[in-house]
Amino acid sequence: MTIELYTAPINDSQGPVDSPISNTTGELPDQEPTLDLGDLLGSFDSQEEALDFIQNQTLSDGQSVIDTVIVLFNPYTHVELLTVTIQNEDQSTYPKSYYLVTDEGY
Repeated sequence: MTIELYTAPINDSQGPVDSPISNTTGELPDQEPTLDLGDLLGSFDSQEEALDFIQNQTLSDGQSVIDTVIVLFNPYTHVELLTVTIQNEDQSTYPKSYYLVTDEGY
C-alpha cells in the first residue's frame, strides 16, 4: 500500500474541514469527481513513515510534534485528514493539517 502526503489548506475556524473530493456520496456522479489535494510532499509505505517525515521536518525547524489525529472523511474515499499539533521552542503550539491518500482498493 502506498500513502501520499499532501498539504491541506489552512483552516482558521474550529469547524470541520471539507473533503477535498467533490463527490463523496458513493453514487455514480454526473461528472468525474475532482481532487483538490494541495502540494504533494511525498509517498510512503505506511502512515508511520509519513508521520516520521513530518516529525523530521519540524525538528529541522526547531519544533516538535506533540499530538496527531487522523480522521477518515467517510467510508467512500481513501482520503484521511491528519492534524498535527506542533510546539515551537517558546512552548507555543499551533495545528497543521495534511491529507493522507491511500491506494487501497484501487
